[in-house]
Amino acid sequence: MKDYLSYRVEDFVTDESYLRYYYKEDGKDILFWTLWIQRHPEKLDVIISANNYIDALSIRLSEAEFQKEQQRFEHSLEQLSLDDEFLVPITEGVSHQNIVQHTGKKVRVWRIAAGFAAVAAGMFYMFVFHGKGWDIVSTASNKEVMIEKYVPKGERAKILLPDGSEVELNSDSRLTYPAVFTGASRDVKLSGEAFFRIKENARLPFHVNSGNLHITVLGTSFNVQSYPGQKLAKVAVVTGKIKVTKASGDTVLESSAPGLELHPSELVVFNTSSRLLEKKTYDVDEETGWRQGAVVFSDASFADIADRFDKIYNIRLINQSSKTEFSFNGAFSNTSPEEIIKSICLSKQLSYTINGNIITIH
Repeated sequence: MKDYLSYRVEDFVTDESYLRYYYKEDGKDILFWTLWIQRHPEKLDVIISANNYIDALSIRLSEAEFQKEQQRFEHSLEQLSLDDEFLVPITEGVSHQNIVQHTGKKVRVWRIAAGFAAVAAGMFYMFVFHGKGWDIVSTASNKEVMIEKYVPKGERAKILLPDGSEVELNSDSRLTYPAVFTGASRDVKLSGEAFFRIKENARLPFHVNSGNLHITVLGTSFNVQSYPGQKLAKVAVVTGKIKVTKASGDTVLESSAPGLELHPSELVVFNTSSRLLEKKTYDVDEETGWRQGAVVFSDASFADIADRFDKIYNIRLINQSSKTEFSFNGAFSNTSPEEIIKSICLSKQLSYTINGNIITIH
């Protein structure tokens, strides 16, 4: 009998019984693993990491694409010279007819094996999943499997990290994190905006690198807004405590140490031009209301409004009116973009027309 308590991530994702449970193919496997997970909550972190990896490797391919990918995989296996004991249970009997359906996606066990085979060999390997915004990248330098999630304009997404921490990713944002947290810290990379709810672990501090800012966390919830090209980057703390230091790309600037400590209701604003950090209090709806569909404008210029419409709704705003310079204040909750622009135009004695995803102000 297998010792499931000693299973690592790679053991779960290559175990046929567990895969049948995950894809809901067999009633006996579903019952067994449901009860097993309930009895062994200490394995939950490993289970979550395994599920993230399996989900990210779900892909839809045509017959021709399948044959091409299978040939590439088999060729890579010949080069890797891995033990037959590892390969046989994964590849034996695989054909296009063996592909199973899972929420509309076609999945292959051998695809998962290919991912781990690539990591074991230390070779560069990348999987791109169209329609879901997932990238899986393994680099030769550290043999670590990285997951990248991108949320398109007009959408939001919730992500469960391997340690059980939760991330709500705003539109036009990208989060990169390892399939399994290893080493002395939990490190993720953010481009855009996200709300983090971090699972406390004093032994493994949590780090967020957003390009201009580096954030160190033990266990807390906070919001980060750091879009490329944006003049201001902001971090707002809801619960707990964090430390914010300036960064340049992936490098923490030593000159900014020890940085600024933030407590609940405190916000730090980083000006990318002056390179200065400023601490202040903040309006909750303005900084974190996007999670509930709130849109708040505070002395917003037309450029600010247009940028928000582009990111939140994937709508382009064009100003053809004589009022090129104005500011607007307003708060909206789960309001349609047309209702918002109608309110703005009413307050400024302007009109508007809509053509597809373009709104022109007159």
